[in-house]
Amino acid sequence: MSKTIVTIVLTIIAVLFSIQNFDHVPVYIFSGKAINIRMIFVISLSVVAGYLIRHFIGINREERLKRKIYINRKMKAKNGKKRNTLVEDDEL
Repeated sequence: MSKTIVTIVLTIIAVLFSIQNFDHVPVYIFSGKAINIRMIFVISLSVVAGYLIRHFIGINREERLKRKIYINRKMKAKNGKKRNTLVEDDEL
């Protein structure tokens, strides 16, 4: 029941936000003539672009951490002792 109410409230908020931002705004892509796009699409594209940029930065960070963990495990097996710290970036 509460999920339904939350869904309805969020839908109403999204619709009101869309209606308020339905005006055309001039957007200059690189240079030259302005393209008139509805503001809700500009906001939506900005949100999607921000999410994708953050996603790819997170993937890069995750891969770097996986490499550090792999190197530490390899060093532990080679030396036969435990290390408490991760290998620094300059050691990669």
